[in-house]
Amino acid sequence: MKKPCQLALALTCAAALAAGTAAASSAITTKTLQAQYMDIALQVNGQTVTPVDGSGAPAQPFAVDGTIYIPVRTLGGILGKEVVWDEESHTVMVGQAPFVEDALQLISLTESAHPAFPLELVPQGYEEAKAQLLAVAEDPETTLYDFSWAALAYTASLHDGHTNINVFGNGPQASLEGQWTAQEEALYWNGRPVTSVGGIPVAQLFAVVDKYIPAENASGRDVNHAAWSTNKNLLHVAGAAFTDDGVAVTVEGKEETAALTLPQAVDSMPPIAAGEQMGDVYYVDLNQCILGDEVDAVSGQLAQAVKKGTHKVIIDVRGNGGGNSEACYQFLETLGMDIPLYGEYVRYSTLALDEVQDPYKPYPYERGYTQTEGAELAEAPDLTTAKANPDIDLVVLTDEATYSSATMLGVWVQDGGLGTVIGRASANAPSSYGDILLYQLDNTGMMGTISHKQWQRPDTQADPSTLVPDIETAPGEDALETALAFLKDK
Repeated sequence: MKKPCQLALALTCAAALAAGTAAASSAITTKTLQAQYMDIALQVNGQTVTPVDGSGAPAQPFAVDGTIYIPVRTLGGILGKEVVWDEESHTVMVGQAPFVEDALQLISLTESAHPAFPLELVPQGYEEAKAQLLAVAEDPETTLYDFSWAALAYTASLHDGHTNINVFGNGPQASLEGQWTAQEEALYWNGRPVTSVGGIPVAQLFAVVDKYIPAENASGRDVNHAAWSTNKNLLHVAGAAFTDDGVAVTVEGKEETAALTLPQAVDSMPPIAAGEQMGDVYYVDLNQCILGDEVDAVSGQLAQAVKKGTHKVIIDVRGNGGGNSEACYQFLETLGMDIPLYGEYVRYSTLALDEVQDPYKPYPYERGYTQTEGAELAEAPDLTTAKANPDIDLVVLTDEATYSSATMLGVWVQDGGLGTVIGRASANAPSSYGDILLYQLDNTGMMGTISHKQWQRPDTQADPSTLVPDIETAPGEDALETALAFLKDK
């Protein structure tokens, strides 16, 4: 029977530096030890590890009185921790404080993978947010709550909606009841102007939202201001006052109370895609950009409608958060159209390569990279590849919640002259970062995403920050009704 061999080893060897002493001590004493060398092999998770000393040379493990000793630097390598010997205090330090390690890991992953750095497009507030994250992590009084908000501010400083960290978990978050909207510097509750929430002036509350939640354009800021000014977690960090009944809201000069509520459970999700003949118009409601049976079925129905003589088509991507742009392209291809090409600037990194090599990461495709550093413009923007179908009158509907691949659809149609975009400007910039990489911090376990590409709008002369619809609807106006009226005489 194998003895456990006191593989409290991982702790014992931390007190036995290859050169001699370990724990902090003001005096040095000398003891004679009877060491046994017996060709001890070290395996970690089934893999053989060769111990090394401080210079990196092989160092053979030995036993003293039944306890096995290995160099502490080997222990550090096994744990993935830096090992430091402080001569003055005679202290071996294995790793740093957990928050410091996670802060450094987050910074390293971001700076090695995000394209903003080689493109020299890092926003002005990034370095300040980075310094604040490190300062919070190094403070011995820091709590997980403090670190979470500092990490959130750090990722938000890149102003990239695809780069973030999940500090709230996946549970529902309480928010204030009612309908909340924002436009520029104004906040509205059920259509009425608000001047303060929980005693915090709206301008001050918006500044807190801007610090922690990334926005790519003015539309994105409005969306964030409306959604997060009512969020219990953000109101708490902003210093809002809470009552037993909820939060005091100053609206139209009077103070009212808004209750905190949790999101209602949804019995069923809307379909990925649905199609409907509306008179002489074929209407496609595309709620998610996901390839598969639903998109195949609806694009097939669209093809049949066109074959029977329908030439007016609406593709509705309002509220579509994105996914795989191929799902959007499939409908344009069905209509006999070709798209203009987005520019594709790629940043290579170990994190991007890991996405290919790790079969357990839930990503829909392999990228096939062979390098772990550098960056390049893999594809230049190109309008010449676009081809409209003169027999089809196409309208794409967008709004503030149109995002990522769904925004691409609107850009393809507008830049390539394939049809008309009607609705509201999306919160996602036409030239944006994306194609996310997944990560998890070692100590706190927080998970997040980092963009590793910059998408460059096909029309390099158009606004890279905002997709402004060809026909812009007013807040609350039904873009579908506007589109049907627009197509009536086509």
